[in-house]
Amino acid sequence: MAFNQPKGTHDIYGIEAKTFKKIEDVFAGLAELYGFNEMRTPIFEATELFTRGVGDATDIVRKEMFTFDDKGGRSITLRPEGTAGVMRAIVSQKLYATDDLPLKYYYYGPVFRYERPQKGRYREFRQFGVESVGVNSPFNDVEVVIFALTALSYLGFEHVQLKINSIGGATTREKYRTALIDYFAHDIEHMCEDCHVRYEINPLRMLDCKVEEDQKIIAGAPKIQDFLTPDEQTYFKKITETLDSFGIRYEIDHNLVRGLDYYSDFVFEFHYISEKGENYGAIGAGGHYDKLLADVGGPSLAGVGLAFGIERLYLIMEDNQLLEKEALGLDVFVMNVGENTVDDAFSILTLIRNSGFRADMNMDKRSFKALFKRAERVQAKLAVIIGDDEVAKSVVQIKDLHKEEQVTVAYEDIVAKLDEYLSADEHEHHHHEEE
Repeated sequence: MAFNQPKGTHDIYGIEAKTFKKIEDVFAGLAELYGFNEMRTPIFEATELFTRGVGDATDIVRKEMFTFDDKGGRSITLRPEGTAGVMRAIVSQKLYATDDLPLKYYYYGPVFRYERPQKGRYREFRQFGVESVGVNSPFNDVEVVIFALTALSYLGFEHVQLKINSIGGATTREKYRTALIDYFAHDIEHMCEDCHVRYEINPLRMLDCKVEEDQKIIAGAPKIQDFLTPDEQTYFKKITETLDSFGIRYEIDHNLVRGLDYYSDFVFEFHYISEKGENYGAIGAGGHYDKLLADVGGPSLAGVGLAFGIERLYLIMEDNQLLEKEALGLDVFVMNVGENTVDDAFSILTLIRNSGFRADMNMDKRSFKALFKRAERVQAKLAVIIGDDEVAKSVVQIKDLHKEEQVTVAYEDIVAKLDEYLSADEHEHHHHEEE
């Protein structure tokens, strides 16, 4: 019987796996530079963590969670996002009991949402995020924005549009909620089913509706900026002034509310437009929160976080030729031909690997022609050739597969010669990039 992968999942290998690792390494490496430490939380948590933390009015909780009862009758959910698990860990491990605030963590790994699979959107996908908890400061918020823009630039994203908004605190949002209920009361019967539910539970979610006919109604809705307190206006103004001081361009989007209920005050999204003008929409997002830690049983500490979907970033990189195809190639392919060469060839292969070079060889007997074809398929830069004559003399032939140059090298000089070749190749590669 043949098995296919479950609907909404995909196998990751080859250049895609390489690129996933590169994306994760770029984000993780930069996060470390910004003082974030890694946190790994369980893939499943108590369902109530997400209903309380993410919000029972969100599409994630209402429609998309993978929830089941375990053998003890407890309701368990595969994590649909990463933030709630980090907050739970901070509370359960009492990490907040420190004078060294903010607590700064980054995470990455699989998350699960039961939604309609489509290109770049899966039911299991990988997410990278950061959380900074314990300080209520506009600079804390701007820090994560700069982190994200820097990481995207390292990956080759050159046309990122930052959209921002302030959605105020709890009191402001309650007043705004009442105003939205009054405004939408006349038109709710003409709006989509999701908006009917959002109208009853959290009318701010209606601003995020993607239905075209509903958007025409939403366009005339009251703006939350008219309800912000003077302190909230000052907070948001400090954020825009700080972004301005760094020359970071942004657009204030009054309908930006984000899809998670725990956000307050500052929210933001990163949109990508390709050089050809194709708008990919939001590729990552985040925001400030005041009550999230308290909602999951901890103290009332403010924080800010963001997240990116790795699959979505990969799709855009693939569409816009931002992938490094040569990343799959080997440094060295060892070719052994003859009756008594495999022992020496395998020892040399191990020596090369232990010296930090990416290398492989055929363990079975192949002709020279077949070995060269294999070296070409694995995109090897150099070939180390060893036959019966070479074994007798304790030498190998090192061949540059791009320049067709070949030299004889003693066993003890192999690593030094490989280093010489590959260092020169790397220098030449960077020189061409600079040109």
